[in-house]
Amino acid sequence: MEIKSKENKRGNTHANITFVLLDMLETSLLNANECLKKQGCELRHESKHNFNTAIAAIKKLKGHVNKCSNDMQVNYGNDSDILYNTLLLLIDRCGEDDMKLFQFYNYIKSFPSKNIIEADDTAFSHLF
Repeated sequence: MEIKSKENKRGNTHANITFVLLDMLETSLLNANECLKKQGCELRHESKHNFNTAIAAIKKLKGHVNKCSNDMQVNYGNDSDILYNTLLLLIDRCGEDDMKLFQFYNYIKSFPSKNIIEADDTAFSHLF
């Protein structure tokens, strides 16, 4: 019975990550588009069409969240904002220094797991 509970928890975690990442992607695309506009580099023609298609697809996929309670929608939004800002900080603080990113990764990994997720270090295998 405990194994099924762990599997359900893992499945729910992956589903939650998917919806939070969709929200982060939408925010990131909209922010990038605004930055491009401010620099006078607006998307044109096919690129603008592809951008609008991507935003529409994300909104459609996020439609599931809109069927949730208001509290759950707020939670998704808060989680998305927190993770988006954390990602921006990691990118800012690490730049292209993968070893520094690996140090942050190991720091986070040092905390006990809350959701039965196994850390996968293979993304950093090129460092060793």
